Amino acid sequence: MNANIVIEWRADGDAGRAKVYAMGDDGPLHSDVFKPASARSRELFIAALIAKCPALNTPERKAALEKELLTIVAKLDESADAKPDANAPEIELSRIVRPELFHTADVSGVAIAAVRIVGGKPRGSWELYCRWHAHGEREKRELESCVELPAGGSLWLHPIPADPTATVRAGWTPKARAAWLAGADAPDPVDVWKRVCERIAHFVEFPPDVGKGTVVTLALWTRLTYCYPGWLSVPYLATGGPMASGKTTLFGVLERLVFRPLKSSNMTAACLFRTLHECGGVLLLDEAERLRDNAPDAGELRSILLSGYKRGSPAIRLEKDGDTFRRVEFDVYGPKALAAISSLPEALASRSIRVGMFRAGADSPKPRRRLDANPALWSELRDDLHALALEHGATWLALADRADVCPTEIGGRDYELWQPLLALATWLEARGATGLTNVVSDFAAQTIDAGKDDSVPEADELLLRLVAEHVRDGTHVALKASDLLRQAREIDPATFGTAQAARWGPRGVGAALSRYGISTHKGTGNTGRTYARITLGQLRQIASAYGFDLGLPAENLPHVPQRTAGSEA
Repeated sequence: MNANIVIEWRADGDAGRAKVYAMGDDGPLHSDVFKPASARSRELFIAALIAKCPALNTPERKAALEKELLTIVAKLDESADAKPDANAPEIELSRIVRPELFHTADVSGVAIAAVRIVGGKPRGSWELYCRWHAHGEREKRELESCVELPAGGSLWLHPIPADPTATVRAGWTPKARAAWLAGADAPDPVDVWKRVCERIAHFVEFPPDVGKGTVVTLALWTRLTYCYPGWLSVPYLATGGPMASGKTTLFGVLERLVFRPLKSSNMTAACLFRTLHECGGVLLLDEAERLRDNAPDAGELRSILLSGYKRGSPAIRLEKDGDTFRRVEFDVYGPKALAAISSLPEALASRSIRVGMFRAGADSPKPRRRLDANPALWSELRDDLHALALEHGATWLALADRADVCPTEIGGRDYELWQPLLALATWLEARGATGLTNVVSDFAAQTIDAGKDDSVPEADELLLRLVAEHVRDGTHVALKASDLLRQAREIDPATFGTAQAARWGPRGVGAALSRYGISTHKGTGNTGRTYARITLGQLRQIASAYGFDLGLPAENLPHVPQRTAGSEA
């Protein structure tokens, strides 16, 4: 073939795909990601190359190109069939990181899309900016699959994304990157955080009683989107409120601040998990009320979101591979914000920090403010957030291990949600953000209490109150699920009435109570299964954990004995 045309390539994933480049004298002529084993894909690649270089449109040169592409197929097959060397050392999972953003004890890095003119046309490529923690070196390098560590060994980057489009937003401006590489001072973390708070409060109205706590929490979550790889789990944001309450404006603010935003309201599940796997970033999902639908795609989306809450919990799909299917894992871990008019599915709500919205008054100037009236302010903030992410990479790892930042009453899933934000608040307060930790702790307590009210069905609370009445009176020794159902129907016929019989029969009552550890036991004689073994202590634990008022007597007051004459021993 023409000596001035060289075909270069690299494997792209494990499905027989390759990133193929046709290099000319002045640089790349054409590149694409495809399966060279596909005759149609080879034909399209050659046709696109000929369109850019008509001199190749001869039978000889087309045949030579075809031969080169078939050579790639053979090499990909050899790589797929190759068996690992049994004597080669295994790679620790901690040595494999995602390329778009990573923080390790040795180095932090971020992949930035850069667009340059190549062959007279704009062409995007990825550049990796690294900050080495031991000596503070800053560097820029080409994004490759491996970074050599100073103390020996390698850090492996996976998956390597396809080249970015020429219109992709870099996030970190070229001018700011050049200044950072030249040794510019790192921005002050507290100053950056305050400016993020100002941007949020400038455009969005929040309920007056929690307005300050909401703003500072959103600013901390924005900071977290640049350092979340240091944590094992990441809280989602769930914004809710009536129409015209500012959800769209809040998402517009977040889109201009968070790391590599991916905004969508109608992206298919397949597109979403592939995009998150290849490029990472922060999902901003509007109209999330559709997640409650029974449609298959809504179920797929729910599955992705549930998987993306914890690191190492991939979305698993079966992909077509010839005449069969193979199991493929997609990494969808990362921060996500969900906006909905109605409530989210319970499992997603439990992974989210709730942000209540508030419609601005008629005299408020906020709804009339244009988000991009001063784009330089957004740009400067993004530049500073990127620089801070790299400068303090080792700090994020240390903060993720701090268990002392959460009040003792915050535990379980709530601990996972609030520990990252409280850790960042503690770090900022030590640098001058006086009182920040108390503000966030108070807001966390309010949000958790409100969440308990919404996350526990009212029907469950009514059943538990009825159980508590029988325990107080000592009549629970003969209490059956059918007895509770009869009483519940008298009190709340709309919920428990005969129209709801398909859900609320005796078995439905038993299933609801079993979620709280309350179950029946076989009694003596012909009494059947009853709730004879429930104790006040058990009910107090439930009341404390779920915030119920079950009307229980204080522990230091006398109460009716829990066994009456004729009851089980």
